[in-house]
Amino acid sequence: MVSSNKIIDIHHHIIPKVYKNALKELGITTAGGFPIKNWDPQDSLEMMDELDIDVGVTSISEPATLPFKKAKAAKVARQVNEYQAQLKRDYPNRFKSFALLPMPHVKETLKEIDYALNVLHLDGVGLLSNYGDDFLGNDKFDIVMQALEQHHANVFIHPSSTSKKFKAPEYIFADFIEEFTFNTTRAASNLIFSGTLERYKNINFILAHAGGTLPYLTWRINETLRTQKYIMADPRNRLNEFVSSSKRELAKEVIKHPFQNILMFKKYRKGLKRWATLNESTAYYINRFYFDTALSTGESVFASLKEVTDISHILFGSDAHYAPNSWVAKMEENIDDSQHLNDSDKTKIFNSNALDILY
Repeated sequence: MVSSNKIIDIHHHIIPKVYKNALKELGITTAGGFPIKNWDPQDSLEMMDELDIDVGVTSISEPATLPFKKAKAAKVARQVNEYQAQLKRDYPNRFKSFALLPMPHVKETLKEIDYALNVLHLDGVGLLSNYGDDFLGNDKFDIVMQALEQHHANVFIHPSSTSKKFKAPEYIFADFIEEFTFNTTRAASNLIFSGTLERYKNINFILAHAGGTLPYLTWRINETLRTQKYIMADPRNRLNEFVSSSKRELAKEVIKHPFQNILMFKKYRKGLKRWATLNESTAYYINRFYFDTALSTGESVFASLKEVTDISHILFGSDAHYAPNSWVAKMEENIDDSQHLNDSDKTKIFNSNALDILY
């Protein structure tokens, strides 16, 4: 280990019995394609001691409270958060915690934010990338973001499974293989284009798994916004540069399919109205995210992250207790051996970057 300090693990899942049992009542025994195993605090302590992890920042993996009806979601979230608070009291030097919120139920979520952060003094909150078809950045969740802004909250964004309407490729049988990363990307880009990052500058958004494919798509997303702003500054004269059809041909196509095009224009109008509120490039907003390294420690990932964000925004994550310990050891080794990271970078990733936002 390069760092003289032990590791802070920002992506440390726990599986309290009260949570697992509540899921089991609904017949849910897997998360992202993995079986949900039994867990107790000793499992984390042994894993952390074995892998040189000093502090685990606990959170709940998907499906979180998504499967539950409103009252049950609120009850399970409260029970889990009180458990996490007790875990911190029992092991004050070993655990920090991100609160479980009863999303997508907004009223109940606002109550739990207040309780978890003001009464239990947890260290931030966990959110899923999407709740069914609704991704973070959706207008219905804006009041939640307002509350988190008031708390200057750390917000850990963990991927959720895809909508039941989505049909995965035949042989990609588990969401954790790739869909998790895509849903993280969708959430991040929606947070940008919705203006959420523009409006709520005091929230530290932490993206799991190195932001999914967001680093790779940064150029594409940035140029899309830049071009759109260029066109809207003088649409009469600039639109023709980017369309191959004449205005007459476009009008004919609209007349052929009026309802389809009305819906499309309505969607574009709403989107562009929000895009117009962005004062910076999307590259700027991407740089604001924090990125954890869970299951994402290849050299291409490190190169991409260093290109799109400051080294101070990269945090170590293990994905305990879903990733096997042998995988976590390999992730630590990959960081230690990386040619894209110097010794100072590695110390920051393993320890000091997390210290800056948690303490």
